[in-house]
Amino acid sequence: MNDKFIQVFLDSRVSSKAELFHFIAGQANGVEQELLTELLVNRETVGSTLIADQIILPHLESDKVEKSQILFISLEEPIDWDEATGKVKLAIAILLKSDEEQEIKQQITRFTRTLADEEYLEDLANEKELASFYKKIREF
Repeated sequence: MNDKFIQVFLDSRVSSKAELFHFIAGQANGVEQELLTELLVNRETVGSTLIADQIILPHLESDKVEKSQILFISLEEPIDWDEATGKVKLAIAILLKSDEEQEIKQQITRFTRTLADEEYLEDLANEKELASFYKKIREF
């Protein structure tokens, strides 16, 4: 795992989908936060980002993203996402620069393969200690 790609936010006090998208966009690029928020909202209309019960995978590729990274955002209280998705307690956001190096794209692809294990995802969603969370993030 390359820690420069990873940011973990435990017990985030986000209370809606809109607030979560705004937060993610701010991590991608504070100057372009509104545009990136809109891109995240638009991506959600294409199809569900639900990957396991109460866990979503919002993702974004844009030339406005300052650096490619993966954000783990554990919510203090689950939020209502939409009728089909239900409540969400963990968001794993993948932010990718449009012109990113192939090596970094491959690392992110390897990471996404670790998300196929629902038991692993549930373990991440229930973790409340930062050091333990980082230890549980699988190598990629």
